[in-house]
Amino acid sequence: MASTPSLTLLLALVLPLIPLAVAAPEKHLVTHLPGFDGALPSKHYAGYITVDESNGRRLFYYLVLSERDPAADPVVLWLNGGPGCSSFDGFVYENGPFNFERGSTPGGLPKLHLNPYSWSKVSSMIYLDSPAGVGMSYSLNKSDYTTGDLKTAADAHTFLLKWFELYPEFQSNPFYISGESYAGIYIPTLADEVVKGGFCHSQDTEG
Repeated sequence: MASTPSLTLLLALVLPLIPLAVAAPEKHLVTHLPGFDGALPSKHYAGYITVDESNGRRLFYYLVLSERDPAADPVVLWLNGGPGCSSFDGFVYENGPFNFERGSTPGGLPKLHLNPYSWSKVSSMIYLDSPAGVGMSYSLNKSDYTTGDLKTAADAHTFLLKWFELYPEFQSNPFYISGESYAGIYIPTLADEVVKGGFCHSQDTEG
């Protein structure tokens, strides 16, 4: 899904604030967002998690902690569909913590206003760009951009295992996988991986 000029500009300004390598969560902390004045309604984190060391395949995530009680509230993984749509689409246009107002000039920076209906009011939200090649997720090996549903599920499962290692304080929270559109394929295939606790080795490229 193509980004709007305003969204592209916003991401260009946010990305330099985000460390590339997996590190302690504090190093992934987002302290402010261009276009929003004041303190963020809850803590935000963002960064990359490597799901394939040999190929340098890295998935981008953006975490919005619950505004209510992040220690006890559910953790929700959000996946946009497409296939090939960045989950930042959900963050910007659907259930994220902000409503975006068009910039005053064409291609200008949007203004961000708090969204009273954000899902982060009652849950911590993980917005995941998946598979590699979607949104800000990428691989150093271009062959990874030929993929399919089973490989996508396996990578997302690897992401979750590493993510919960990075954020062990959420391991006992209720966990849900949600999304829209083609996520109707992503969700059950990933859920199957989670239930099995293993990985699919099929080289499915049909998707």
